[in-house]
Amino acid sequence: MGSNSRYDRDRPVGDREAAEARAFHTIAELLGHHPELITDRAVAGQIAHVLHNSAIELAAGRPLPIGVRRAVRGLADALRAAMDPRPKAGA
Repeated sequence: MGSNSRYDRDRPVGDREAAEARAFHTIAELLGHHPELITDRAVAGQIAHVLHNSAIELAAGRPLPIGVRRAVRGLADALRAAMDPRPKAGA
């Protein structure tokens, strides 16, 4: 008998998901090099876990629920902007 569990459905990983997964891993790694960004190391560690685990799901071909994926993308974009070494516009 079949299952509707998303873990039972294999699907190929597209280039977009693979790139997004790599980006999430990279941002999570860089977070450790920017202790000024999130001063509570426990919070920074949990944020890194969210990014790493989201990347693992995407790289395995398992889609994230749309709300979760949007939230993780927003988090990654905000962290990327905060860690960008280039001067901010208007600064």
